[in-house]
Amino acid sequence: MLDKLIKFFVYATRGYITKIQLTKLLYLADLYYVKWTGKQLTELDWYYYKFGPWHEDIDAALDKMNGKEISIEAEYNTTFIKLGVEAENIDALELPVSLKLVLDNIRREWAGSGQDKINQLLNYVYSTAPMLEVKSKYRPEEKVRLNLQAEQDRLIHELD
Repeated sequence: MLDKLIKFFVYATRGYITKIQLTKLLYLADLYYVKWTGKQLTELDWYYYKFGPWHEDIDAALDKMNGKEISIEAEYNTTFIKLGVEAENIDALELPVSLKLVLDNIRREWAGSGQDKINQLLNYVYSTAPMLEVKSKYRPEEKVRLNLQAEQDRLIHELD
């Protein structure tokens, strides 16, 4: 599922996405799914690491797709994830319509260029319950597992 989610966000943004944005959108996809269903989309054990949610499998998946479905390009201090020569379209991913709607809502809300848009995304991600649980207790160089269930717990608490 991780590969399909990466492709979805890269294809849906037409390759105008940074690696930082992509990682945060993947985190939000898992987080929203846990929030509403109690289950993750991916099998990633998300970690707080270097200021944000992270998992090494994302880098491995990107490396595997590089030069095919995606193209990784470094410009200045930013890594862009662009469309590759073998990029398809979103329909080829064969995702359920309900999941495509959730993912597209995430993309429309948080993807985009410009420092303001990136800062809004980062501020939102850092305000999610799993991040709030760890970011004040641990240093950025520590790798600490995130509890995505905390977001569903916060929702339930707010609804009570």
